[in-house]
Amino acid sequence: MSDNYHATFSFQADLAGLTVEVVSKPGLAAAHLLLEASDLAASLIRPAPMERILLMGAGHGALGVVLARHLTRGHLVLIESDLIALRMAQLTFAANQISGGELRGANNALPGETEAFDRAILFSPKSRALGRRWLLEAQAYLRPEGRLNIVGAQASGVRSLIADAQALTGNMHILGYGKGCRVAETRCMQPFAAPPAWTTLPGIMPGSWLPLMVDLPGGARELVSLPGVFSAEHLDAGTAFLLSQLGQRCNGKRVLDLGCGYGVIGIAAAQLGAKQVDLVDVNLLALAAARENVARLGLRQVEVRPGDGLEAVLGNAYDLVLSNPPFHTGKTIDTAMAEAFLREARSVLVPGGTLLIVANRFLPYERVMQAHFDTVTVAAACEGYRVLAGS
Repeated sequence: MSDNYHATFSFQADLAGLTVEVVSKPGLAAAHLLLEASDLAASLIRPAPMERILLMGAGHGALGVVLARHLTRGHLVLIESDLIALRMAQLTFAANQISGGELRGANNALPGETEAFDRAILFSPKSRALGRRWLLEAQAYLRPEGRLNIVGAQASGVRSLIADAQALTGNMHILGYGKGCRVAETRCMQPFAAPPAWTTLPGIMPGSWLPLMVDLPGGARELVSLPGVFSAEHLDAGTAFLLSQLGQRCNGKRVLDLGCGYGVIGIAAAQLGAKQVDLVDVNLLALAAARENVARLGLRQVEVRPGDGLEAVLGNAYDLVLSNPPFHTGKTIDTAMAEAFLREARSVLVPGGTLLIVANRFLPYERVMQAHFDTVTVAAACEGYRVLAGS
């Protein structure tokens, strides 16, 4: 595996006859599907010059460039829940000299005053629950006669999101399809008198949290998560196995939880006596949930930071680094992010410090760690997982 995970690259793409300089990098989910769906959307969605447009989940921002070129007197707001995608969109906008667009990181709060957008464009996300949440957020953002467009590939669940939009509004039609992608539209986002039952579910209803019970060192506690966060509805087996192996490792230590999700590993470390814990993730919705959990538990020694890999904590020194590293980019197995972290983890450990990760047995992490740590051991193993320790 090459070590160029952090390097960006650029290429030219033709979207509906317009040339766009696209910037991307390893770790950006479904970049090729985003490009194909963006090309179809660019050919079918032609906004008026004065429209105010909300664009959600557009990844590297290629479609945003095309839209911004149409909006000579309008305004474009792009919202992303993935830090990598948000940064690539910023770079793509800069490469195409787009200065009028506004880029925002997603969180769990609607603005204090509803913004009256003329159009909302939603790219279908991997999580259907997140797509449903975005539909409800679009309702809150759009003016009464505003247009909604659903964009995406069949592989990313666009048909399900279109069906959910139809159930919500009763008024969706397909603008076109091709290369496994679809674009749909409704001219009115006013809901039925009796909206679908999922509109009131925790986590899907805008501003709400998704609750889950987790066994922590201090006992079972209710934590919160959000759709689009890894294992949002229950504690995954790998993380649970890692928690069972912490024991006294955290007591008095400075701890980093990398790829923290909604924060359960770092929270457990704090409850086990860690004197300092940093939580890092690229998923901005995960970080919002982690901050909420830390605040609810009153863990003053815990700090939550956005970051791609170790960038947010370079220069810090930890006694213990913990992780259940991600090995998917979208729906594809991709260990580039995890392997970059394993190569770099030594740089934030004090002499004698330990890296402790949990991984599925089939993943090649032990080999990667052996190239960068003096000692690598299997600290624990069960049927599906291993806990690896590097020092």
